[in-house]
Amino acid sequence: MRMPFIDFLTNGDLKFVILLYAFLIAAILFFYKKMTHKEMQSIYNEKLNKLVNWSLSIALFSLLLGLMHSFYFISKAKGIASHLLFGGLSNVIITPVLGIAIAMLIKLLATPLKTENK
Repeated sequence: MRMPFIDFLTNGDLKFVILLYAFLIAAILFFYKKMTHKEMQSIYNEKLNKLVNWSLSIALFSLLLGLMHSFYFISKAKGIASHLLFGGLSNVIITPVLGIAIAMLIKLLATPLKTENK
């Protein structure tokens, strides 16, 4: 049984998911500018690489924050059923995986374009 793709894209910690999608939108805009202004390609590649680093940082931070919240609520409940534990931990991992996937997409957009020398 697999998680539906729409659930993967929309579940997770909302504040981090919105931030990651904002990074993706910014990366698409920088890529468009990179395609239209080929003489400034290196500047836009630097900006895209910064977005990759930020996406990975946000992914790691969301993982740590989600684990901290999960274990905090488990300790407050004084134990928990294993099916609830694994369900909660699977939701914790959604946002970091999304962040890594978005970072990989942005990294693809940051690859230098081959220009013809005439």
